[in-house]
Amino acid sequence: MKRSRLQKSIMICLIFSLFVLFFSGRLHGQMTARAMGMGCAYTALARGVHAADWNPANLGFPDNPKFSMSFVAAGVQISNNSFTQNMYNDYVGKYLTAGDVADILSSIPDNGLRFGLRGTVRMLSFSVGKFALTFGGDFGGYGNIEKDVFELMFEGNELYKSYTFDHIDASGEGIGLIGLSYGDQIPVDFAEVFTVGGTFNLIYGLGYAKMEKSDFTLLLNDFGFNLNGEYESRTATGSMGWGVNVGAAAKMSEKLTLSLSLSNLISNLPWSDDVKISKGYIDADSVAILDFDDDEEDDLIADSSWTVDGSRFSGRLPVQMRLGALYEEGDFVMTADYAQGFRTTAWVSTTPQVSFGTEWRKVKWLPLRMGVLLGGRFGFGTSFGLGIRPGGFIWDLAIMNRGFISPGSSKGFVVATELGMEL
Repeated sequence: MKRSRLQKSIMICLIFSLFVLFFSGRLHGQMTARAMGMGCAYTALARGVHAADWNPANLGFPDNPKFSMSFVAAGVQISNNSFTQNMYNDYVGKYLTAGDVADILSSIPDNGLRFGLRGTVRMLSFSVGKFALTFGGDFGGYGNIEKDVFELMFEGNELYKSYTFDHIDASGEGIGLIGLSYGDQIPVDFAEVFTVGGTFNLIYGLGYAKMEKSDFTLLLNDFGFNLNGEYESRTATGSMGWGVNVGAAAKMSEKLTLSLSLSNLISNLPWSDDVKISKGYIDADSVAILDFDDDEEDDLIADSSWTVDGSRFSGRLPVQMRLGALYEEGDFVMTADYAQGFRTTAWVSTTPQVSFGTEWRKVKWLPLRMGVLLGGRFGFGTSFGLGIRPGGFIWDLAIMNRGFISPGSSKGFVVATELGMEL
């Protein structure tokens, strides 16, 4: 059997996984530059136009600005769970020894290489008093490649070992949105100020792609092999949908504020246009390599792929809960967040995320920020940021490293920036 044919058969799911991931358009993400600089611990601190994404109840606080505007805000995240910059520098372009291969494979978790792409854009969004109007789009996706794929690539075929590829996964989704938010105070006895709020989003589905099924097995013996498997993926574009975010917040004292939000508590997003289902299979049972030549290959190995029209379907945006705390002491602001998704999607994870951040305001027009994040889809991250804020002008910058502070140990990064104003 030709080497190219075997490679094609083994890697077919990987290729489709990458296609599914990078087909995606816009994805839900909250990448405010100020929030990124503080490790995403921003739920209790977000005010003005930012409250719409993090907790609309914050619009009801007395320190909410009378007017704020985000001319443009953008953030992009690229990450993986295995490879660092140092590994790239050490191994790319050199002959790999057995020790090098062992080091590379040991860096990949047993559940495989997971990689992700996320981003967000907001343009010409603004708040006036207790109201906010948001325009933008979010994008991203994730993929997972089993460790067996890399063992096969680096170590070659091992006789009588069964290579299974049934956990190759990929998902991507994209939306554009227009959101209207409102927050206001409610009198209570247990807090100095208590607020509630909500956001109603009109959502347009820009793109959907998902690996629905992936199941491949390869077994080699002394004289031949078994190779069987099938895959299925679905892609679509959408029409207009909607979603609702709600929140509550309480200023417990002059220094302490607590904030709770639920994103996409109820939602509906129909995918009705250009729905396509791609399927394929390969079937080669007890094939003896010495029994055929190239002309007989097609008779001994059956494989095919095809695409059919799919039916309209509807989805829900993933619900995420965020609980935040804010403590202010002199020139310092300290924040903490707990985020929890309730199902694993391209958007959120059921793995809890905890983050901590701080902002130093000694120089009013040059706030400095740093933060730490643990859990969720990103894993462990450290972040830094700053703002240039003379008068009502805002230019915020931030970078987050997936890993420790050293760039060489990074397994990914996030960069974010925003231009705006606040009065």
